[in-house]
Amino acid sequence: MKDHLSFIEYLAGRLQQPLPGWEYQQRMSPYVKGQQTLEPRLIPPDAKQTSVAALLFPGENGSELLFTMRSTKVSHHKGQICFPGGRSEESESIRQTALRETHEELGIPREYISVIGNLSSLFVPPSHSMMHVIVGHLPTKPIVNPNPMEVEEVFSIALHDLAFKHEIQHITKMRSPDLEVLAPCWQIHPKNHLWGATAMCVSELIGLYQDFLKINDSND
Repeated sequence: MKDHLSFIEYLAGRLQQPLPGWEYQQRMSPYVKGQQTLEPRLIPPDAKQTSVAALLFPGENGSELLFTMRSTKVSHHKGQICFPGGRSEESESIRQTALRETHEELGIPREYISVIGNLSSLFVPPSHSMMHVIVGHLPTKPIVNPNPMEVEEVFSIALHDLAFKHEIQHITKMRSPDLEVLAPCWQIHPKNHLWGATAMCVSELIGLYQDFLKINDSND
């Protein structure tokens, strides 16, 4: 719990500063037609605005990160591992969208989530959307009530395990019915891999966690 709270305190301050973005995201960027997408991407003016929540809570091995597996009934990214979130409604802020969608998908009350900042935003070509990522802290492991129309499963994994125990694999995936990509991914669930935009955002979060550990080691 102590290490978790120390990381949350560090992260709350770090997220107010310029972020590494592509520098940390790129290791999980898919290869399309043999080439890795370069950043910054040109953002189409008509890109849809979406917002997701990267939620952290204390676990046995430090900070745990909450994931959902999307149902096969949704319109985009069927069956993929992702963060709770969705399309912004008119006049909503990034934070409001992420908290509303998290409540609608998982039943977690808005007031239970302490928002500590944002990760770098990312354009997602398959859904033609600009994905914004808030980082929220939960005091304990949340009790969830998943919406079966949107969510097949909810699970979590320790950031430390993601950073040091799960090797990056490269697996062929279909980004669309006629577009095959080579995707860097983590095998964190028996039904699917963590890859694509969510993995790129997680890569930045893991990078910040590893920076935190280096700072702590140097101060010991």
